[in-house]
Formats: sequence, C-alpha cells, structure tokens
Amino acid sequence: VGSVDGAAALAEALRVNTTLTSLDLGYNKIGANGVKAIAEVLRENTTLIELNLRQNKFGADGAKAIAE
Repeated sequence: VGSVDGAAALAEALRVNTTLTSLDLGYNKIGANGVKAIAEVLRENTTLIELNLRQNKFGADGAKAIAE
C-alpha cells in the first residue's frame, strides 16, 4: 500500500465495503496523500470500526485528515 496509487485503490475498495469491520494498515509507508484518500472515504464508510495506521509516514497533515 506504500504508494499513493495503492492507498487510492484501497480507498475505493473501502468506499463499497459492507463487511470489513477491522483493518490493520500498520507499517505500510502510507504518506499524507494516501491517508487523506483513505480519510475521505471513511467519512462515508459506516462499517469499518477499527483502523490501525501505526508506523506510517503521513505526518501531521495526514493525522489531521484522519481526525476530521
């Protein structure tokens, strides 16, 4: 997932997700743009309740996107 394209593809999958409730994306080198794509989709996704983003590379901008 360590690329923007990988994170964007994952975000699209999460957009239509209706079964996955937990996702571990720790240690995947996800950057700020990748996590922003994921954060955007999570605003619509009501199924996923647990997301691990430990030890990625998205910094303060990415963290802010997830928090919003």
